[in-house]
Amino acid sequence: MLRVREEKGGGDLVIGGARRVGDRCIIPVVRTLALSRGGAAVVSLTPVALLFSEGEDEYIALLPGAPLTVRDAIGTLRDDIEREKEKSPG
Repeated sequence: MLRVREEKGGGDLVIGGARRVGDRCIIPVVRTLALSRGGAAVVSLTPVALLFSEGEDEYIALLPGAPLTVRDAIGTLRDDIEREKEKSPG
């Protein structure tokens, strides 16, 4: 998975596994945050957006609390997005 460091959001953005509903492909965008200290680790996964793709059309729905930088980061995650579209069952 490709990770993009968010400067103000406090975590990395990753592309989750795509799902198909009819002709529509739905891909989650998740913020990950991992903290470790003294041999213990805590991992946080927070969905921040859903990317919808149908034919040539594509749009993103930001979830409540999503950093505004998500829209800008989508371009850097393009390879992962395309890979998920191809491998999602349809």
